[in-house]
Amino acid sequence: MNTFLFLCLVFTLLDIFFIVYAWTLQFFPKEWREKVNRNPNTFNPDGNNDSITGMVIILTTAIACALWASFFYVQLLVPKISI
Repeated sequence: MNTFLFLCLVFTLLDIFFIVYAWTLQFFPKEWREKVNRNPNTFNPDGNNDSITGMVIILTTAIACALWASFFYVQLLVPKISI
């Protein structure tokens, strides 16, 4: 169960890191932002950093929520199971 809790915490911290990164993108130099977003119609991370950042935030948030939901389900409702 401790390993599962650690996994939940790791995904939550990754999610917080990505959210802070996306929040601070506006503070990066404009030249760098134009360089990494030179092709806004692609999902290639070399050409569109903003879209990839948004998709990573959505995926890590979904994984973290599912992990926490299953952790609390096992912890509260199924006390006999040990993960």
